[in-house]
Amino acid sequence: MKIYVGKTSSSVPDGSFDNPFSNLSDAKKYIQDIDTSEEIEIIIKGGRYHFNETVRFNEYDKPAVYKAEENEKVYFDGGIIIDNNLVKKVNENEILERIIDENAKEHIYEADLSKTGIELGEYGSRGFRHPYIPAPNELFINFVPQKIASYPKHDYIPLGKVIDPGSIPMTGDFTMRGGTFGYDTERGDKWTNADDAYISGFFANCYADDTIKVESINTKDRTIKLKNPGLNGLKAFSEHRWKIINLIEEIGEPGEYFIDKKNKKLYFYPDCDISNAVIQLSVLTTPMLSFINASNISFENIIFENSRGMGVYIEGGEKISIKDCEFRNLGIVAVQIGQGITPLPDGLTNCHGIYDHDKIKPQPMSEGIGSWHEYIYEYAAYDGNGGKNHIISGCDIHDMGAGGIMLGGGNRKKLIPAGNKVYNTHIHNVNRLDLTYKGAVNIWGVGNIISHCEFDNLEGFAVYIHGNDHLLEYTKIHNVAKSISDGAAIYMGRDPSEVGNKIRYNFIYDIKNPHSYDMYGFTAIYLDDNAIYNEVYGNYFYDIVQKGRFFFSTIHWNNGGQTSVANNIFIDCYPGLDPNTYDNSYERMHTDELFINRITASENDLRGVDITDDIWKEHYPYLYDTYMNNYNHTTLYYNNFVCSNQYQNFVDENPSHLNFKLRKDSYLKCKYAKNVDDRVRGVKADKVMFEEIDFDSIGLLKK
Repeated sequence: MKIYVGKTSSSVPDGSFDNPFSNLSDAKKYIQDIDTSEEIEIIIKGGRYHFNETVRFNEYDKPAVYKAEENEKVYFDGGIIIDNNLVKKVNENEILERIIDENAKEHIYEADLSKTGIELGEYGSRGFRHPYIPAPNELFINFVPQKIASYPKHDYIPLGKVIDPGSIPMTGDFTMRGGTFGYDTERGDKWTNADDAYISGFFANCYADDTIKVESINTKDRTIKLKNPGLNGLKAFSEHRWKIINLIEEIGEPGEYFIDKKNKKLYFYPDCDISNAVIQLSVLTTPMLSFINASNISFENIIFENSRGMGVYIEGGEKISIKDCEFRNLGIVAVQIGQGITPLPDGLTNCHGIYDHDKIKPQPMSEGIGSWHEYIYEYAAYDGNGGKNHIISGCDIHDMGAGGIMLGGGNRKKLIPAGNKVYNTHIHNVNRLDLTYKGAVNIWGVGNIISHCEFDNLEGFAVYIHGNDHLLEYTKIHNVAKSISDGAAIYMGRDPSEVGNKIRYNFIYDIKNPHSYDMYGFTAIYLDDNAIYNEVYGNYFYDIVQKGRFFFSTIHWNNGGQTSVANNIFIDCYPGLDPNTYDNSYERMHTDELFINRITASENDLRGVDITDDIWKEHYPYLYDTYMNNYNHTTLYYNNFVCSNQYQNFVDENPSHLNFKLRKDSYLKCKYAKNVDDRVRGVKADKVMFEEIDFDSIGLLKK
């Protein structure tokens, strides 16, 4: 049965092809009263559908497939298209005199946003351990994201002189004193009229980005004072760096813009002929589509774009399918599965569970991520009600503000898997505003799946893992971790109960962080802070190269270990693999208060799980033995192959072709390990042969 949505001139539409409903809400309301055993298809005719509020589905909505009409493009637009008649060249001397770059002045355009009727949002503090917040209103021209004006444009300035580090919330100092640092460029003297500028960068840790509003600029002393503190204050080390953003003075190259919120004006330097361009501004802060306890509903072949918030929110229910869609130019993420947490105030929490619990009471939150990251640090068994068997498949996700997908679901207390899945999906360029800990996929809960995907061109993580029994397989990951150090393409850590995760049959390559040469290292897989008992099997690693004073091996441990690393191929990686670890898991489990809470929590205590519970003992007997008997599984390392400039084992001996399928006569096919007792993988044998990896099956599948 087919119901149509599209442009209509009728005052009484009936859902027919010639008389369609004008919006989704009317169509879904109409099908509620239909008594039919047929599959219901809501066919959305080509065109642009503007969302000024969320379309919500719940348990009462009928199963249906919502899809674009064949061979037509359907745009779900969370903003506005600016009428080209509102755009003109800037000719006011008062404005042009503020532009520092003389060559840019003749190219600056403006648009009066007061005539659009939209409400303008704040740029806002953001970054590591800040709550997820909607993006500021962003400009897109011909569907390409424009850049908020900044200096420098493509790099940072070393944080060389700290006058006052400010209060340091991480140490429990909640006095809310913004830090002060020095600058040594005459250019900074021209920023004093910028009353909505922010400083963005890495102020105290090479793995943690911050964006904080400027309170004042002192041109006499050449200092900049921040309005609020950074989590770890300010530190003048070689790896710490900054830039100034969101000021009209620094519109200096094509593609840059600034929004004067006070006067409701957009100023921009276009990177193309705008006479017939599509000029968009994002507006909507809530999800375009929300599914709470809804089931068996599919959306197919839709383009979600131009929003300050996210595309799709899913909570509870089962079998919501988002198929063959494109998500682009959104302010937060494409899809969130599982609840978030109400935002914690910046500067008043150390983000590790220390704050005024009488005054600050974070709560589960629908249709937003908020302080999810901080909450699961304190309450590691938080469920999130992600539902089950939801799937994101065949999608292209790019140019997000703060990550790609939040993939939650499953119950850690009882190890109940959700089976939510990201499949055959390409995620790239999704850290436009927030760089760290907002991965292509942040996966959490129990038993969720990433399969046959490709993740690339990311400033931070590709996959950030929390929870148990997740599967990451047949996925290509490359050119990631571009802005961070002490990080990785795939990262997890600081909870010894997060075990049973499988990273297998992936191809991870081309990771060369330019910032790491004077910082800590970066790597392909980072099992940090006593992450134990996970599986890294049958992966290819190529061209993962680093230098610096403290570099990491291709798979890196920080304490812990006790992992199964087998059947992997490392090609031209420097340094290769160092499976050595230090620290003792048994001792940490019995002496570290955080770890104790995370592994022996009572039934109603969300701070952790109980690994002595019968379900856990049966599922992970080696974890129970470690806790009770000081059992050390060690890091099992077998049937791995490490090579440098040795390509004779591969069908194609030119590594630049990225084809590492094994030759039929490769000696690796005869490689084997003796006397293997691998409890993580459930393998115990006198002889274990090397398994040939189906290299051709890694990555996106052809549609």
